[in-house]
Amino acid sequence: MFERSVLGLDVGSHSLKAVELRVSPRSLMPGSFRIHPRIDPSTPLADQLRRFIQMHELPTDQVACALPASQLSTRRLEFPFSDARRLEKAIPFEIEAETPFELEDIIVDWNLLEGERNHGTVAATLVKREHVARALELFEEADCDPQVLEAEGLVLANLAPVFQLEGIHLIVDIGHEKTTFCALRHRRPVLARSIPVAGRAMTEAIAAETGLSFEEAEQRKCEMGVPGRDLEGHCPGLVSILDRIAREAIRTLEAAEPQYAGGEEASQPVLTLVGGSAHLDRIDEYLTRKTGLETTRIRMPADAPHADLVEGIDPILFAPALALALRLSGESVTRMNFRQGEFAFRQDFRAFFGRELRPTVALSAVLVVLLLATAVTTIVVQHRRAGRAREAAARLYAQAFPDAATLPEDPVAALGRALRTARERADFLGLYEGNRSALDLLAELSKAIPPELAIRVTEINIDRNVIRLDLEAEGYEAADRLTAVLSQTPPFEGARVAGSIKTDRRTGGVSFNVSIPLASGGEEA
Repeated sequence: MFERSVLGLDVGSHSLKAVELRVSPRSLMPGSFRIHPRIDPSTPLADQLRRFIQMHELPTDQVACALPASQLSTRRLEFPFSDARRLEKAIPFEIEAETPFELEDIIVDWNLLEGERNHGTVAATLVKREHVARALELFEEADCDPQVLEAEGLVLANLAPVFQLEGIHLIVDIGHEKTTFCALRHRRPVLARSIPVAGRAMTEAIAAETGLSFEEAEQRKCEMGVPGRDLEGHCPGLVSILDRIAREAIRTLEAAEPQYAGGEEASQPVLTLVGGSAHLDRIDEYLTRKTGLETTRIRMPADAPHADLVEGIDPILFAPALALALRLSGESVTRMNFRQGEFAFRQDFRAFFGRELRPTVALSAVLVVLLLATAVTTIVVQHRRAGRAREAAARLYAQAFPDAATLPEDPVAALGRALRTARERADFLGLYEGNRSALDLLAELSKAIPPELAIRVTEINIDRNVIRLDLEAEGYEAADRLTAVLSQTPPFEGARVAGSIKTDRRTGGVSFNVSIPLASGGEEA
């Protein structure tokens, strides 16, 4: 239910590349990887994009694209604070002071490089609004509305956590018509730029020097690769282009050096190659020799957490598109998006009811119907139970009060009131077992004791369950006769002598206690 498909769309001059990832809160899974060459230059790019998306049935709900690095300008700015809200307000004014553009003509976004309590360093990138409008028109014609418009070059930093690029790295994207550089420090982008030479310029140089056609020169370039140390003089044009790429790599690192920490860390950068032209044989060896820096093609470590993302595909070729797809995942490093203001992305809520969400919507509707049916059934059952309880209470009320003229509307409440009244009356009158009052018990007790029995009652204690008598008599036989007489008179059947019989030495008489339980007598009655 929570899985979504994100698409990174790399619109290159030689081919269109797309990487689909399936993202959920706890996982990042690979989807489809698609590439389509731009063979016919006469076909509008919007038509090629539309055909590419339709041919491969690519998801377009969440798409990330990038503006060309040639349309962007990056500035390094420092502030005496690092609070994001304050930086958001201060950066545009700093950019306006350093550029000849008005604020209303540009869009500015930024990445935080270093943030401390009293110091913040950001890499701010600006682009003209007309370039953003032109890019969005292109995608609109292709029936694709990207959610994110990133900065080409800087977005390559999203490859760092996935491919575990630690320390200082310069990612070199050698494409068809341009080479793009992205300087990283601890996985954060600090600078990006591009130069208009790459694989196409190499092919044209070979064709000019050998007289071959462009297609033949392209084939020879792919077969021959980069000239070795002893063959550099055989293709000076190709060597000149490679030397320029090496020089620009060093210049990019030098321009980014103030943003590094300095010392040994800044002196040990690594060149990481991506892009189609990075496949040329021995190009990594040539750049290592020319720059003096370690140069490698990008590769996924075998023990990386997301090693399955590039399983079975060429990460060198799909690296830019993969970086764009990662921009929409939880592994993203960059946060820039030039879709701001009037160009902000607006979600079409009709897309939520598309083909992928219809099963979820149907299940939700079924669940709602079941909940409503359960609630209605519960209400009906409880209403019937309450009705039966009222009928039973009415019957009990009629039995308890046969002389009542009419039945009350709430028999349960009426029975409760009658019970409380009876208890209050019992407490007031002192009612005991058999509905007798204390006076009734005393009268019956007086009748039950024979007049000829010479006894004297010194104390009487009557509670709910027991009558206790303190008696004095002339002899022991009086106690036996009294208990025998009382045992034959209801409700005193349980009368018995409690405790021992005591003798009064002064008078010669006896004293004893008689206990008469009322519970047993009441139950028998």
